[in-house]
Amino acid sequence: MVLPLISLLLVAYSHGLLAQNYLVLQKGENQKTRIQYQVGESITYKLKDIPYYMTDIIREIQSEHLLFGENIVAPWQIEVIDVSAKDERNSTLRNLTLLPAAAALLLLTAETVNSLYADGRVEISQTSLVISGGLLGSALIMSQVRYRKFRLKGRRKLLVLSQEDWTKP
Repeated sequence: MVLPLISLLLVAYSHGLLAQNYLVLQKGENQKTRIQYQVGESITYKLKDIPYYMTDIIREIQSEHLLFGENIVAPWQIEVIDVSAKDERNSTLRNLTLLPAAAALLLLTAETVNSLYADGRVEISQTSLVISGGLLGSALIMSQVRYRKFRLKGRRKLLVLSQEDWTKP
């Protein structure tokens, strides 16, 4: 029973049935900022001839076509991919956005508690309001800097890599 199963797995692997391909977004030769999609993941993309975005599940990744849940697309047909939920740099930016907002809230809370303790009434100084406003403004600006779209033009490319290609240095 075990011998036929092992031989079946070897035949399947030799024909590439078990080899997994990845859909990789890469800018230039920088491999550190690659964004990777696998079979079963959701992807939001825009084709060159269609003016709206589509969200679909990846069913199969081949170098000549991408099979989605409801569409078959050649990689060269894709113009833009929405990476706002996929790019891990966005979580870092989200956390950095919270720091100045939390600092502004902490400053206003400390100013309120100090004024209540010292004077018995709520009084916030003009300097604290300016500093808190600056911190909140910087948090608002930083929230708009997140990576949302990956446009496939110039040095930005869409690659289909096998598992062997992915692990090569």
